[in-house]
Amino acid sequence: MKQIAFFLLALLLLLSACAAPATETTSPPKTPQELQPTPGSDALFVVIKPDGSEVSFTWDDLKKLPLAQMEAEGKVEEGVKLMDVLSAAGVTEFSEVNLSGSSNPASLTWEQIQDETTILDFTNHGTVKLSTNYIPKANWTKDVARIEVK
Repeated sequence: MKQIAFFLLALLLLLSACAAPATETTSPPKTPQELQPTPGSDALFVVIKPDGSEVSFTWDDLKKLPLAQMEAEGKVEEGVKLMDVLSAAGVTEFSEVNLSGSSNPASLTWEQIQDETTILDFTNHGTVKLSTNYIPKANWTKDVARIEVK
């Protein structure tokens, strides 16, 4: 009798260990913009307009702009269009834009910035980098800090 009770107890433990784990309710997936790090309200970069005035942009400012994507070397880059940033800064007419950051300063023309594939890509460390088909990926401006409009 003890053997049967022991067998039933062992079987019960084995069956409980094999039972499917309880399912967790999950929230819907976050949008790419919600997944980005959100540093404090400090300026991420500054746009210097042709008249010399400056407009600072924070993560919150960028999150208000439409999300854009472009593909480079088989990888999808995601951020905001550079033209949308300039428009938000009040820039409507220009001939050239110079970007500077932690590496590789870049200059782009009005025509290049009008292209849908010229974006400020969200990085994994809380900054943006220039992503465009007009400059080789190895030469993109990283950690953009200053955008000067001429």
